Amino acid sequence: MGHMDNWLLYLLIVAAIGIGWWLRGRERVKQPETVGPNYYNGLNFLLNEEPDRAVSAFIEELDVNQDTLETHLALGGLLRRRGEIEKAVIVHENILSHARLEKSAMLNVQLELARDYLLAGLLDRAEELSITLSREEGDTRQAARRVTLEVYEVEKEWEQAIEVAQLLAVGMDSEKYEKAISHYYCEIASDCLAKKDFECGREAIREAIGHNSHNARASLILGQLDLAEGFFEEAISALMRIKDQEPVYVHESLEALTEAFGKSDLPEQQLRDYLEACLELTPSISIVLSLATSMRDEIGDESMSKYIANHLKHNPTIRGLTQLIDLHVDNTSGVAKQNLTILRSFAEALVADKPAYRCQGCGFEGKKLFWHCPSCRDWATIKPIFGLEGE
Repeated sequence: MGHMDNWLLYLLIVAAIGIGWWLRGRERVKQPETVGPNYYNGLNFLLNEEPDRAVSAFIEELDVNQDTLETHLALGGLLRRRGEIEKAVIVHENILSHARLEKSAMLNVQLELARDYLLAGLLDRAEELSITLSREEGDTRQAARRVTLEVYEVEKEWEQAIEVAQLLAVGMDSEKYEKAISHYYCEIASDCLAKKDFECGREAIREAIGHNSHNARASLILGQLDLAEGFFEEAISALMRIKDQEPVYVHESLEALTEAFGKSDLPEQQLRDYLEACLELTPSISIVLSLATSMRDEIGDESMSKYIANHLKHNPTIRGLTQLIDLHVDNTSGVAKQNLTILRSFAEALVADKPAYRCQGCGFEGKKLFWHCPSCRDWATIKPIFGLEGE
């Protein structure tokens, strides 16, 4: 937890207890101004850096009413951001059990509690409460549906997620949720492909493309479906669409594309022309290595290594360097071979713990591609990292 969050919590608790004292004193104008014991206890806990006990003192000292509601909600929100979900639940449940609030305020507190349940992993409670709130009129409805949608995403209940997302895909949010729906159908198609239920997979991919025709993932899965069923030229056509959709994902299709060309009657030069066109859009070392491999039998190892080296002069990557070293290792012996092997080990060690992908939205990093960012929960925002330690 951050140092700044600690100070915010301390200040909020002091202010809250002070408000409680002032409100209580205001109601007893004719009586001597006194404070409850929890005020002094709370200050003592803060001075001794015991914020957990200070929170409890605050909850007991400060009445829950329309005047103090925002303070309670601010504390609950701060606790949730700090990852102290159980305490946030206590704050919000305390409001609901003690306060007499307007309906709109009460619905807002229930929404905050549903978010607490979601982050605490209490998915059944989060789903039940958010569905109940989504039946209410007003601003709470769409916010509650977003909580329900996140529950279904976590549970991988894609059919139910589609139903909720369709209700959210209105107005300015339409494009965002159409994109999400397309990926929900891609998830279904991936499951079908794994089970070799190709008809189910194709139906899901048709829906995915219908909701977002620029979804490169849909083209990738369609190509994999065609390849699995032996429709090699169709697979090539589907996979090649990725270049015009999101070229940064081309390298994800290279294995399937190379296999499809190998099993089709199409000339390999067509593959090379396509890869050269992709390189003009994205300087991916994976594309360079695929091109070099496709030419190896014709041009030999020496020309292949020169081709890779020429690319590395303009776009140096450690992965490209290791491939270049491998080519030289295969053609050397003795001490030189030993030295190259050591150099390769050093190069591999440099990138062993480095991420290969990064979310463009929140900065999450990982070694493998996630279509759904585990951090910000957005779709197709994680892209390959380019540069010395990446593509």
